[in-house]
Amino acid sequence: MKKLSQSCRSPLFLAVFCMVAMSLSGCLAPGYNAREAMLFEDKMHSEIKLGSFSPTSSHFTSGTGVALRMGYEYEYGMHFGFEYGVVTDVDGAAYTGPASLTNPFAIRDVAEGALSGADRRSFTINFDWDVPLSENTGMPYLRYGFGVGGLYTDLSLSSGYLAAVQAGSPGAVVEVTDQLMFLFRPAASLRWDMFDGALGFVAEAQYDIASHPLVIDVDADGDNADTLDYGGLGVYVGLDYSF
Repeated sequence: MKKLSQSCRSPLFLAVFCMVAMSLSGCLAPGYNAREAMLFEDKMHSEIKLGSFSPTSSHFTSGTGVALRMGYEYEYGMHFGFEYGVVTDVDGAAYTGPASLTNPFAIRDVAEGALSGADRRSFTINFDWDVPLSENTGMPYLRYGFGVGGLYTDLSLSSGYLAAVQAGSPGAVVEVTDQLMFLFRPAASLRWDMFDGALGFVAEAQYDIASHPLVIDVDADGDNADTLDYGGLGVYVGLDYSF
């Protein structure tokens, strides 16, 4: 039987960790109040966040992000919802490959170095749990959880790369295919509710785990150039309105 690769073990480990952490939350949290849990009424949450995203790949720069989330607190401190996020200005490094690319193999061999940008949009279904830090409900608390869904990357090719293609393969038409892939996103946040819980401050860290083959078309003939890591760390601040 083949052993799992490191890239496969990491998402699996995080998924198991999230499930174990979920089982240890709730009544084991220091601020858990059984009476408040019994008297709890369902709540809806709407959230907007602004921040930055730092890709795992050193080829890309950090981008600016905005995210919107709708959630349903179906039980005391337990949340289910969805989030839509957009990250822009994720720029690739300048092309530094060969000055002349003479065949499809050489054109695709550049792989990630051919890209000048990788803006992204994501949609996730989220599961989250609150962990109070104090029995005083007016104090900040932690929320952790994870999201599963899809990541769409809007890829663009470097002008230097396209010039190298034309220098070695005049007339060749080279295009890159945008990518849609599975996304797993563990997250943790520090929150502070105000105005009897109607409005809350949010400071959140998210870590995206996603990868997908890069497909480069040469004269309409598409083939995989390499498998790219589209993961990275997102840091956001925002407001949560509950009703």
